[in-house]
Amino acid sequence: MGEIFLEHIVQIELKQVTVIPPLMHEGQKRKPIIQNVSMMIHKGEWIALIGRNGSGKSTLAKVAAGYRAAGVTGKVANHFHSAGKGKPLPIVMQQPEAAMVGATPWEDVLLMLEQNELPAGIIPMEAERALQSVGMGERLHQPLGTLSGGQKQLVAIAGCIGMQTPLLVLDEVTAMLDPEASSTVLKQVRELHEKGATVIWITQKLEELLETDRLIAMDEGTVLFDGQAGAWFERSAPSAKDSLCEQHGFEAPYAAQVAWELEERGIRLTPFPFTAETLAKAVSCYGR
Repeated sequence: MGEIFLEHIVQIELKQVTVIPPLMHEGQKRKPIIQNVSMMIHKGEWIALIGRNGSGKSTLAKVAAGYRAAGVTGKVANHFHSAGKGKPLPIVMQQPEAAMVGATPWEDVLLMLEQNELPAGIIPMEAERALQSVGMGERLHQPLGTLSGGQKQLVAIAGCIGMQTPLLVLDEVTAMLDPEASSTVLKQVRELHEKGATVIWITQKLEELLETDRLIAMDEGTVLFDGQAGAWFERSAPSAKDSLCEQHGFEAPYAAQVAWELEERGIRLTPFPFTAETLAKAVSCYGR
């Protein structure tokens, strides 16, 4: 599917959602974790959710995934059917091994599907199919302790796929991985998206963005930006240094920094390239 998502199919709708933490002691001032957030998540979207630590992005993802939390007001509506029978959608975290209970990838996914009460007759087949879909088919019975961090992330993602989750929620899953493992995990999830998966990809690494992504940027519990990723990097003038990315102190990908430098020298590339691939393409086509 890539850049095309099914705009008419709304999977999750949030209206004026606010989360205020519970009162811990008398006299405490409670600052909302997220405040007055409204949005729709459509089937087939790739949503890159960015923000610094404490910005509210993980809390927003948990609310969207259906997790109950104290102090939530507003409306959260889910318009999908899940094999989890009303349970929250699974979220893949930075350190998935903390939730792994099986001795091998196949056993771990199998137990996850059993815990979520999928029909017993389909569980073994679904576990294998899910692991095959993330490129772990040759490691079905390899001891989990021998897997790399990236491979463990793929096992966790396979568990979500086996549960037939309508939406993949991944919370900074590449944060603890080396560049090669990060690239492998991101590539596998991108391939799942190309096959139709809806993805919420929480990250602080802007180099993981693509032009077709919907970017949601958060700060202090509010949404700073919600739109196509390219607009996040656009300046009003070549030397203005006033892109939303720069205004809010985010570190731009190297390709975007190069493109800004070229703009300042009178070479304006359109559409604005912020990935290595699109920068190379834009430079090769410049002036034609």
